[in-house]
Amino acid sequence: MKPLFCLLMVFWIPAVAFSQTGTIQGTVYNDSTKEPLAGAEVLIVEIDTRQKIDENGKFVFRAIPAGTYTLITTVPDTELSQRTSIVVTAEETLEPKIYVETSQYRLEGIEVTGESAPKTVSKKSLQAQEITRIPGTAGDALRALPAIPGIGVANDFSGALYIRGGSDEDNLYYFDRVPVGYPYHFGGIVSSLSSEIIDRIDVYAGGYGAEYGVDSQAVIDIYSQDSSSANLRGKFNLNLLFSEGLLQGKVGEKGYWYAAGRRSYIDLFIGSLSFDTGAITAFPRFWDYQLKAGYDFNEKHQLFFNIFASGDRFALKLDGENVDEDFQGNVSFESGFEGAGIHLRSFLTERLTSYLSLTRSKFLFDVNFGPTLSLEIDAPDYVLREDLIYELNPKHRLESGLILGFEPGRVTGTFTRIPDEGETDYDIRFEEKVALDETVRGQRLEAYLQDRYALLPFLSVVFGLRFDYFNRIDQLSVQPRGSVLVELPNSSEIQFAYGIYNQTPLPPQLSPSIGNPALKSSRASHYILELKRPLSQDTEIKMAAYYKNLADLVTVDEETGYLNQGVGYAQGTEIFLRHRSGDRFFGWISYAYALSKRRDRPDEPYRFYSFDQTHVATFAASYNLTPTWELGAKWQYRTGNPYTPIEDATKVPDPRGNGRPIYRPIYAETNSDRLPPYHRLDLRVSKTFQFSRWKLGIFLELLNAYNRKNLLDYRYTYTDDIESGGVNIEREDANQLPILPYLGITAEF
Repeated sequence: MKPLFCLLMVFWIPAVAFSQTGTIQGTVYNDSTKEPLAGAEVLIVEIDTRQKIDENGKFVFRAIPAGTYTLITTVPDTELSQRTSIVVTAEETLEPKIYVETSQYRLEGIEVTGESAPKTVSKKSLQAQEITRIPGTAGDALRALPAIPGIGVANDFSGALYIRGGSDEDNLYYFDRVPVGYPYHFGGIVSSLSSEIIDRIDVYAGGYGAEYGVDSQAVIDIYSQDSSSANLRGKFNLNLLFSEGLLQGKVGEKGYWYAAGRRSYIDLFIGSLSFDTGAITAFPRFWDYQLKAGYDFNEKHQLFFNIFASGDRFALKLDGENVDEDFQGNVSFESGFEGAGIHLRSFLTERLTSYLSLTRSKFLFDVNFGPTLSLEIDAPDYVLREDLIYELNPKHRLESGLILGFEPGRVTGTFTRIPDEGETDYDIRFEEKVALDETVRGQRLEAYLQDRYALLPFLSVVFGLRFDYFNRIDQLSVQPRGSVLVELPNSSEIQFAYGIYNQTPLPPQLSPSIGNPALKSSRASHYILELKRPLSQDTEIKMAAYYKNLADLVTVDEETGYLNQGVGYAQGTEIFLRHRSGDRFFGWISYAYALSKRRDRPDEPYRFYSFDQTHVATFAASYNLTPTWELGAKWQYRTGNPYTPIEDATKVPDPRGNGRPIYRPIYAETNSDRLPPYHRLDLRVSKTFQFSRWKLGIFLELLNAYNRKNLLDYRYTYTDDIESGGVNIEREDANQLPILPYLGITAEF
């Protein structure tokens, strides 16, 4: 009976606390003017209670049971809204101050009189309150992105995003206007930005406007929190991989700050580990931190700065008999990223807005692999950016921007050329090793001009031009972009977008030692058609069709290393049905079809791109049973990745002259086969315990709940066939994650 009694106590104690009540007596402010915002409405989601705000911006809710609630503040006849999480404690009166973001609208006093500017092609947005609750991600915001249509990943261990038939090299990440070159630790185990400080993530899968897009075909724009609901607030997480903490607070009545950080800790318990072919001498570890502070000097000038960094490291020693001589000895890997920026938003006049940023980012990479291979990269990037918005009238807006970039960098070590995507016969053991000592002085000039105009009440257009110049290829690219939006009588929207998106070659491809400095930019032409229709107040459906034509792709050439000789295309359709009922329930069903092909050289046929995933279907849902209990599930199906099978092998003398024979595989046509389909179910349950001044949260996720054996890759072994004189090939499966429970604990005050 004791276990049953303890279990009943766990449920009964919170129920007793819930029977006590408190009061919410708050004020709503215009975030731009800091004045009370009259005429708005506040909804408490969990108990479906709403109230109009008086002329002083005040509202009062009495006799609210103790617990955690979500307040949604909306302004009638606009899209303005603000979500606020609040903790009600027994016999206490809370006095929250809610600031509604209004910077994208023209304001007169405290009344919203303008209209939203005509939009470019729609973005996919995930709010912080949803992204950290998606099952299978352990609350990691960036790991949640593959749950939305058009975005895929290679496997369970990778965070590299494949967006609409592209590779991760086509993606550009921003974090509060600072470019991010290292979004994931160890390639995808966990993101390098704490999810606790993220407010929302906007994903532009293609067809976006001229304001984005140096060297990209997709943009992931990450926004962190820009306010604090309390003078001091903290949250601490503990899970199987790492621990993290967040502190945030106010600076007077007009400022805010936060500091977040985390570190893995397995290396603290396991210093080294031996195995058959060597030993791990430094167990893998990662860390990151994020700092931000902002202050509104007055209603016209807002300043904030941010600093963030991340790092990964591990080391091992290989000395077994089966280890190739090129790899024997010490192996070490260290990589990281630093970012910082200072940003000033100024409302210079009633119509002219300026957004000025000075940022610095730095990518660090240091790897040593055996006795001969090493590579060290030190690549800082300094960017000065100014964006101007001028509103001719509420229906007509001009936008312009100027970006100056300076990229001093250095590469040292001994390495080989970089393999091309889909290249099967690349073997680093037999590639020419080249001594590298290169200094780079990259200079970029970017500019754009964009016009947003609502021609008619139901018709708006956006047209822009983007100009990019990069001194290392001495090329000026002109990229026109535009879209047309039609609002239909049934509240639906249909939109067409077109754009040119240029990408400069990767730095190794431009290297004079292992690449070709004469390369030029590749070019992608995007054609996108989207339809969005609300089915009800809480439900909407989105459909999209796209086609991308690719030209001047950089591919391997025997004589010059690389040439702009590749072409390709990507096409597909997407359907996204989404329902949200306050914070009680959210969920969606999506399906994406895609076809992505490449032709590497003019005399070769088209082949499947390595990142092609033909069919992707996703179901995700989360439901709050009570204010403290939540259940969630996510299921996803993906077509298997293309791969190149091995048909045969030959036994030849080692070309390095050591007298040993080696087996050289003989491959079929590039990406002529596929791995089996991938599908996986993830479940999540979370419970919050509310105390007088703090709360405790526990979540348990069950990854791959029905233990599907999803194939990661094939491993081949070769033996001599004595009878035939040939080679026997044995193939074994290497699988991805098995069924795996994942426990996390949070404490918040």
